[in-house]
Amino acid sequence: MLNGLHDAECRFKANEALDKFLVQSPDDIDLDTIVWLAGKLRIEYGELDTADGRLTAANNGGTIRVKSSIANEGRRRFVIAHELGHYCLHKAMSAYDTAEDIRTWDEGSKETEANVFAGELLLPENLLKPLLYSCAPSLKAIDLLADKFKISNLATGVQYVTYTMEPCALVVSRGGSVSWARKSKDFGYFIPRGQPVSSCSSAGEILSGKSGDTNGMVKTPAWAWLPNIHRNSRAMIMEDSRHIEAYQMVVTLLWIDEILEDD
Repeated sequence: MLNGLHDAECRFKANEALDKFLVQSPDDIDLDTIVWLAGKLRIEYGELDTADGRLTAANNGGTIRVKSSIANEGRRRFVIAHELGHYCLHKAMSAYDTAEDIRTWDEGSKETEANVFAGELLLPENLLKPLLYSCAPSLKAIDLLADKFKISNLATGVQYVTYTMEPCALVVSRGGSVSWARKSKDFGYFIPRGQPVSSCSSAGEILSGKSGDTNGMVKTPAWAWLPNIHRNSRAMIMEDSRHIEAYQMVVTLLWIDEILEDD
Protein backbone atom coordinates (compact mmCIF):
# COMPACT_ATOMS: atom_id res chain seq x y z
CA MET A 1 0.00 0.00 0.00
CA LEU A 2 1.21 3.48 -0.86
CA ASN A 3 1.77 6.14 1.77
CA GLY A 4 -0.44 9.20 1.21
CA LEU A 5 -2.77 8.39 -1.66
CA HIS A 6 -3.75 4.75 -1.94
CA ASP A 7 -3.03 2.77 -5.09
CA ALA A 8 -6.74 2.58 -5.89
CA GLU A 9 -7.12 6.37 -5.60
CA CYS A 10 -4.32 6.93 -8.11
CA ARG A 11 -5.98 4.52 -10.53
CA PHE A 12 -9.38 6.15 -10.02
CA LYS A 13 -7.93 9.57 -10.91
CA ALA A 14 -6.38 8.14 -14.07
CA ASN A 15 -9.70 6.65 -15.15
CA GLU A 16 -11.37 9.97 -14.37
CA ALA A 17 -9.04 11.59 -16.91
CA LEU A 18 -10.06 8.94 -19.46
CA ASP A 19 -13.80 9.25 -18.80
CA LYS A 20 -14.12 12.14 -21.26
CA PHE A 21 -13.15 9.74 -24.06
CA LEU A 22 -14.78 6.59 -25.37
CA VAL A 23 -11.57 4.60 -25.00
CA GLN A 24 -11.98 1.30 -26.80
CA SER A 25 -8.44 0.76 -28.04
CA PRO A 26 -4.89 1.98 -27.28
CA ASP A 27 -5.10 4.45 -30.16
CA ASP A 28 -7.94 6.25 -28.37
CA ILE A 29 -5.58 7.35 -25.57
CA ASP A 30 -4.61 10.69 -27.11
CA LEU A 31 -2.19 12.31 -24.68
CA ASP A 32 -2.14 15.71 -26.40
CA THR A 33 -5.89 16.02 -25.92
CA ILE A 34 -5.91 14.48 -22.42
CA VAL A 35 -3.32 16.90 -21.00
CA TRP A 36 -5.02 19.86 -22.64
CA LEU A 37 -8.41 19.02 -21.14
CA ALA A 38 -6.84 18.31 -17.75
CA GLY A 39 -5.25 21.74 -17.38
CA LYS A 40 -4.65 23.43 -20.75
CA LEU A 41 -1.24 21.78 -20.78
CA ARG A 42 0.85 21.37 -23.91
CA ILE A 43 3.48 18.74 -24.66
CA GLU A 44 6.90 19.81 -25.91
CA TYR A 45 10.25 18.12 -26.47
CA GLY A 46 13.62 19.67 -25.75
CA GLU A 47 16.77 19.64 -23.64
CA LEU A 48 16.65 18.89 -19.92
CA ASP A 49 19.92 18.74 -18.00
CA THR A 50 19.32 16.01 -15.45
CA ALA A 51 15.64 15.16 -15.88
CA ASP A 52 13.50 13.08 -18.22
CA GLY A 53 10.42 15.21 -17.71
CA ARG A 54 9.33 18.58 -16.35
CA LEU A 55 5.94 20.04 -15.50
CA THR A 56 5.45 23.82 -15.52
CA ALA A 57 1.85 24.92 -14.95
CA ALA A 58 -0.27 27.88 -13.94
CA ASN A 59 -3.98 28.59 -13.66
CA ASN A 60 -4.16 29.47 -17.35
CA GLY A 61 -2.19 26.48 -18.67
CA GLY A 62 1.35 25.21 -18.92
CA THR A 63 3.69 22.67 -20.47
CA ILE A 64 4.96 19.16 -20.00
CA ARG A 65 8.47 19.02 -21.39
CA VAL A 66 10.04 15.67 -22.30
CA LYS A 67 13.76 15.15 -22.84
CA SER A 68 14.22 15.02 -26.61
CA SER A 69 16.91 12.32 -26.45
CA ILE A 70 14.40 9.71 -25.20
CA ALA A 71 13.96 7.61 -28.32
CA ASN A 72 11.49 4.98 -27.12
CA GLU A 73 7.90 6.05 -27.74
CA GLY A 74 6.52 4.07 -24.82
CA ARG A 75 8.95 5.68 -22.43
CA ARG A 76 8.19 9.18 -23.78
CA ARG A 77 4.46 8.63 -23.30
CA PHE A 78 5.03 7.31 -19.79
CA VAL A 79 7.03 10.42 -18.85
CA ILE A 80 4.16 12.61 -20.10
CA ALA A 81 1.60 10.58 -18.14
CA HIS A 82 3.83 10.70 -15.03
CA GLU A 83 3.97 14.51 -15.14
CA LEU A 84 0.21 14.64 -15.64
CA GLY A 85 -0.07 12.40 -12.58
CA HIS A 86 1.67 15.03 -10.46
CA TYR A 87 -0.75 17.64 -11.79
CA CYS A 88 -3.92 15.60 -11.23
CA LEU A 89 -2.97 13.83 -7.98
CA HIS A 90 -0.86 16.39 -6.18
CA LYS A 91 -2.15 19.66 -7.68
CA ALA A 92 1.48 20.34 -8.56
CA MET A 93 2.32 23.43 -10.57
CA SER A 94 5.86 22.23 -11.14
CA ALA A 95 7.78 18.96 -11.12
CA TYR A 96 11.23 17.92 -12.29
CA ASP A 97 11.64 14.16 -12.65
CA THR A 98 14.78 12.15 -13.28
CA ALA A 99 14.99 8.72 -14.89
CA GLU A 100 15.21 7.28 -11.36
CA ASP A 101 11.95 9.01 -10.37
CA ILE A 102 10.23 7.47 -13.38
CA ARG A 103 11.38 4.00 -12.26
CA THR A 104 10.27 4.43 -8.62
CA TRP A 105 7.60 1.89 -7.71
CA ASP A 106 8.43 0.93 -4.14
CA GLU A 107 8.87 3.90 -1.87
CA GLY A 108 5.28 4.97 -1.24
CA SER A 109 6.28 8.41 -2.49
CA LYS A 110 4.64 10.93 -4.78
CA GLU A 111 6.81 9.54 -7.58
CA THR A 112 5.30 6.08 -7.05
CA GLU A 113 1.81 7.58 -7.01
CA ALA A 114 2.47 9.42 -10.29
CA ASN A 115 3.75 6.17 -11.80
CA VAL A 116 0.65 4.23 -10.75
CA PHE A 117 -1.50 6.97 -12.27
CA ALA A 118 0.55 6.88 -15.50
CA GLY A 119 0.38 3.10 -15.78
CA GLU A 120 -3.39 3.09 -15.42
CA LEU A 121 -3.83 6.01 -17.83
CA LEU A 122 -1.87 4.34 -20.63
CA LEU A 123 -2.85 0.74 -19.93
CA PRO A 124 -6.29 0.89 -18.26
CA GLU A 125 -7.91 -2.07 -16.58
CA ASN A 126 -10.86 -2.30 -18.96
CA LEU A 127 -8.57 -2.72 -21.98
CA LEU A 128 -5.96 -4.90 -20.30
CA LYS A 129 -8.05 -7.51 -18.50
CA PRO A 130 -9.65 -9.08 -21.61
CA LEU A 131 -6.18 -9.64 -23.06
CA LEU A 132 -4.91 -11.52 -20.02
CA TYR A 133 -7.09 -14.60 -20.48
CA SER A 134 -4.97 -15.72 -23.45
CA CYS A 135 -1.70 -14.31 -22.13
CA ALA A 136 0.49 -16.83 -20.28
CA PRO A 137 2.92 -15.13 -17.86
CA SER A 138 6.27 -14.16 -19.42
CA LEU A 139 8.38 -11.08 -20.01
CA LYS A 140 7.74 -11.53 -23.74
CA ALA A 141 4.00 -11.25 -23.13
CA ILE A 142 4.66 -8.04 -21.21
CA ASP A 143 6.81 -6.75 -24.11
CA LEU A 144 3.97 -7.36 -26.57
CA LEU A 145 1.50 -5.48 -24.37
CA ALA A 146 3.97 -2.59 -23.98
CA ASP A 147 4.31 -2.35 -27.76
CA LYS A 148 0.57 -2.53 -28.30
CA PHE A 149 -0.23 0.23 -25.80
CA LYS A 150 2.92 2.32 -26.35
CA ILE A 151 3.96 2.33 -22.70
CA SER A 152 7.21 1.48 -20.93
CA ASN A 153 7.92 -2.21 -20.31
CA LEU A 154 8.41 -1.78 -16.57
CA ALA A 155 5.07 -0.01 -16.15
CA THR A 156 3.44 -2.71 -18.25
CA GLY A 157 4.88 -5.34 -15.92
CA VAL A 158 3.36 -3.59 -12.91
CA GLN A 159 -0.02 -3.38 -14.64
CA TYR A 160 0.25 -7.04 -15.60
CA VAL A 161 0.77 -8.30 -12.05
CA THR A 162 -1.90 -5.89 -10.77
CA TYR A 163 -4.63 -7.40 -12.93
CA THR A 164 -3.60 -10.94 -13.83
CA MET A 165 -5.50 -13.83 -12.24
CA GLU A 166 -2.28 -15.84 -12.15
CA PRO A 167 -0.10 -15.85 -8.99
CA CYS A 168 2.76 -13.70 -10.27
CA ALA A 169 5.29 -11.22 -8.93
CA LEU A 170 7.45 -8.66 -10.70
CA VAL A 171 10.85 -8.20 -9.04
CA VAL A 172 13.58 -5.66 -9.79
CA SER A 173 17.06 -6.48 -8.47
CA ARG A 174 20.11 -4.23 -8.30
CA GLY A 175 23.53 -4.67 -6.78
CA GLY A 176 22.85 -8.26 -5.81
CA SER A 177 19.63 -7.62 -3.83
CA VAL A 178 15.93 -7.04 -4.37
CA SER A 179 15.21 -3.37 -5.01
CA TRP A 180 11.42 -3.76 -5.05
CA ALA A 181 8.70 -6.25 -5.86
CA ARG A 182 5.05 -6.03 -6.84
CA LYS A 183 2.76 -9.04 -6.81
CA SER A 184 -0.68 -10.17 -7.95
CA LYS A 185 -3.43 -10.63 -5.39
CA ASP A 186 -3.08 -14.41 -5.61
CA PHE A 187 0.69 -14.47 -5.08
CA GLY A 188 0.67 -15.41 -1.42
CA TYR A 189 4.33 -14.86 -0.58
CA PHE A 190 6.27 -11.81 0.55
CA ILE A 191 9.54 -10.91 -1.18
CA PRO A 192 11.28 -8.40 1.10
CA ARG A 193 13.15 -5.40 -0.20
CA GLY A 194 16.89 -5.86 0.34
CA GLN A 195 16.72 -9.65 0.18
CA PRO A 196 19.91 -11.00 -1.44
CA VAL A 197 19.40 -12.50 -4.89
CA SER A 198 20.11 -16.21 -4.55
CA SER A 199 22.89 -17.66 -6.70
CA CYS A 200 20.52 -20.56 -7.35
CA SER A 201 18.00 -18.33 -9.11
CA SER A 202 18.25 -17.42 -12.78
CA ALA A 203 18.57 -13.76 -11.79
CA GLY A 204 21.51 -14.70 -9.57
CA GLU A 205 23.20 -16.53 -12.44
CA ILE A 206 22.70 -13.50 -14.68
CA LEU A 207 24.20 -11.18 -12.06
CA SER A 208 27.22 -13.47 -11.61
CA GLY A 209 27.79 -13.73 -15.35
CA LYS A 210 27.15 -17.49 -15.41
CA SER A 211 24.24 -17.22 -17.82
CA GLY A 212 22.30 -14.81 -19.96
CA ASP A 213 18.63 -13.89 -19.99
CA THR A 214 16.24 -16.80 -19.57
CA ASN A 215 14.23 -15.82 -22.69
CA GLY A 216 11.15 -17.47 -21.23
CA MET A 217 9.97 -19.22 -18.11
CA VAL A 218 12.34 -21.73 -16.47
CA LYS A 219 11.99 -23.76 -13.28
CA THR A 220 13.73 -22.36 -10.20
CA PRO A 221 13.84 -23.62 -6.59
CA ALA A 222 11.04 -21.83 -4.76
CA TRP A 223 13.24 -21.16 -1.73
CA ALA A 224 15.61 -19.11 -3.94
CA TRP A 225 12.96 -16.36 -3.99
CA LEU A 226 10.47 -17.10 -1.21
CA PRO A 227 11.83 -16.77 2.36
CA ASN A 228 9.00 -18.87 3.81
CA ILE A 229 10.00 -21.93 1.81
CA HIS A 230 12.57 -24.18 3.50
CA ARG A 231 15.91 -24.48 1.73
CA ASN A 232 15.59 -28.28 1.61
CA SER A 233 12.24 -28.09 -0.14
CA ARG A 234 11.93 -29.54 -3.63
CA ALA A 235 9.16 -27.07 -4.53
CA MET A 236 9.74 -25.19 -7.79
CA ILE A 237 8.40 -21.97 -9.26
CA MET A 238 8.71 -20.48 -12.75
CA GLU A 239 11.11 -17.60 -13.38
CA ASP A 240 11.71 -15.33 -16.36
CA SER A 241 14.65 -12.95 -15.83
CA ARG A 242 16.29 -10.30 -18.00
CA HIS A 243 19.29 -8.03 -17.53
CA ILE A 244 18.61 -4.36 -18.35
CA GLU A 245 22.16 -3.16 -18.89
CA ALA A 246 21.29 0.53 -19.34
CA TYR A 247 19.85 0.65 -15.80
CA GLN A 248 22.11 -1.97 -14.22
CA MET A 249 19.20 -4.04 -13.02
CA VAL A 250 17.60 -7.43 -13.51
CA VAL A 251 13.85 -7.66 -14.06
CA THR A 252 12.21 -10.93 -13.01
CA LEU A 253 8.70 -12.26 -13.48
CA LEU A 254 7.86 -15.09 -11.05
CA TRP A 255 4.90 -17.42 -11.56
CA ILE A 256 3.58 -20.07 -9.20
CA ASP A 257 2.19 -22.47 -11.78
CA GLU A 258 1.30 -25.21 -9.29
CA ILE A 259 0.53 -25.48 -5.58
CA LEU A 260 3.73 -25.23 -3.54
CA GLU A 261 4.27 -27.93 -0.99
CA ASP A 262 7.06 -27.11 1.43
CA ASP A 263 8.33 -30.60 2.19
